Amino acid sequence: MSSTTTQSSGVTSVSYSFVLKWTLKAKQLKDLGNSSGASVIRSDLYQLKTTKNLRFYLEIEKPKKFNGDWATVKGSKMWSFKLAYAFSFSKDKAFKLKESPKLSFLDWFATNHVLDEENVTIHCVVVALPVHPAPSVKEDDLFLMKCQNSVDFEDMPNFTLPSGYTNEMVIEFIRQGELPDLTVGKAIEIIGQTKVHNCEVLKILCAEYLMNNITPQNFRQISRAAMDYALPLLERKCLKKITDGYNEIRY
Repeated sequence: MSSTTTQSSGVTSVSYSFVLKWTLKAKQLKDLGNSSGASVIRSDLYQLKTTKNLRFYLEIEKPKKFNGDWATVKGSKMWSFKLAYAFSFSKDKAFKLKESPKLSFLDWFATNHVLDEENVTIHCVVVALPVHPAPSVKEDDLFLMKCQNSVDFEDMPNFTLPSGYTNEMVIEFIRQGELPDLTVGKAIEIIGQTKVHNCEVLKILCAEYLMNNITPQNFRQISRAAMDYALPLLERKCLKKITDGYNEIRY
């Protein structure tokens, strides 16, 4: 979690960013919308105890249209909530759950991407801004649903990263959930430093970026990274490019 304070003409505004991870069973997602399953999956109710009425939760719902958002955020009327981005990951694959320019290289999540017994982790960032509703607006009573817990954030987390963490892109992702503006070079750099920074989810995102950005010009660079850093999915994607007649590779 992080907070930002801005001041203009004597008016101070405070916003909060929450980096959240939420793990579900794949079968829960597959059952969405089925007669045997729920229509919506709701996360725990999150609240910042030191800030009045700052309460929210995530919802996962099967989109009504093809390639639509799966994830939304809802909460107190006294705050405005925005889901900056949301994606799922399991094993070595990631899929987007909400449209985001910095995740345009990801495919949309689909239930046939995962097996019933798999754990699927949702990684997202929620931004909260205070609002000033009309006096007649009453605060919502956000009741806990069955199997939903209340999770309290006491205050800003106080943690120190190891001294070996030097890559600012990785540090910003860990601390604030900030997605890097990836290029092929940056993605390979982050993957190469995974053992130092121990950020597996960012490694998965970088591998996905490389798989969806192979060109004749960078083929050798990406295929070498796939072998050097033991990325079997990326290796297979490179081999498929060759078998599909990718004959414009620059050596």
